[in-house]
Amino acid sequence: METRDGLSFNCAESVMIGVNRKVPLPGFDASCMRIASILGGGVGGSGEICGAVSGASACIGLIYGTDGTEEPDEFDRKRTLARSLVNQMVSEFTEKWGTVRCRLLKAMDKGEMNPAGTAREKPYARDRCDEYVAWTANWLGNVAESVSPSSDIRE
Repeated sequence: METRDGLSFNCAESVMIGVNRKVPLPGFDASCMRIASILGGGVGGSGEICGAVSGASACIGLIYGTDGTEEPDEFDRKRTLARSLVNQMVSEFTEKWGTVRCRLLKAMDKGEMNPAGTAREKPYARDRCDEYVAWTANWLGNVAESVSPSSDIRE
């Protein structure tokens, strides 16, 4: 997790900071951090979608998403590309870690649930939030270096 000036950032904030360090995010500013600030702990601490996944999804939106001013064909192309990348990331994250639900990830991390996912190794019971953040930031950094925002990927 990222820390700065005595502040400890949540998983969504940490992914956004880490990705922006590797691949500058278009439009990344304080408003992005305000949005990310409520995504940690599974969206507002609810335990639902992992903040690392939410943060990476927000980054995908900044890099590949629409701004609402495009012509219809370009709007559709961008939206399709961004959604395709989010779906790919969610699928790969789930394969690696067993789920994208924060409360289930944490239950596996605590040994309260059987471990799932190809990336889990012994000891199974340990906090892996830093690993989820690193994996998503690395995944997105690699994608950003290889998939152009002008790509035409169809769902």
